Amino acid sequence: MSPSADLAETGEPVSDSAPGELAGRPDGVRSRRAIVAGLAALAVLGGAGCVSARNTPLPAGLASSLVISSIRVDVSQLRAKGLGPWSDLIQQATADQLRREFAGRMASGGAQLSVVMQGVTLESYVGGGGSDFPGDAENTNDYLEGDAFVLSRRGEVLAKYHILLALPSSTAGAWYLPNIDERRIVSLSQNFARWVKRDVLG
Repeated sequence: MSPSADLAETGEPVSDSAPGELAGRPDGVRSRRAIVAGLAALAVLGGAGCVSARNTPLPAGLASSLVISSIRVDVSQLRAKGLGPWSDLIQQATADQLRREFAGRMASGGAQLSVVMQGVTLESYVGGGGSDFPGDAENTNDYLEGDAFVLSRRGEVLAKYHILLALPSSTAGAWYLPNIDERRIVSLSQNFARWVKRDVLG
């Protein structure tokens, strides 16, 4: 079974509403969108929150000896939503960070790690979230959602982890920094990869 097939058949949303996505306009302007209602229950770890729904973890004992032979990040769902270059940035930043996180586990003949991204949300801008007060940045979050699959060499799904990451918008820096939206995307992607390692290896 392929990751995309498994996602279509068994993927469980966190709520009935989907997160909003980046507008993806080349001028960098972003529209504020509604966030899923269940995000208020996010667990907090180092300023980041993560919700996992109905995961299928690796069998006991396998995680400790897991070897990864390849890493793949699928952003086709983001591209289909018109996110264009943002999808490429998420793919590159996530894949690069996953290679760093699993550097000690990479070897030929091992399992495959496949991440399928489903959605990304940025607040209107860092430092306001729609308010005129810079302090409100502490109350705004960016979101990245997707599934991580551990696959056998034959492509069988050994484990699946659904991740909905919430990260304070200010994590990437002050709102006035150059390319702040790109910084936020990279920060989301890197932290998402860290959560993949946490979930897969325990």
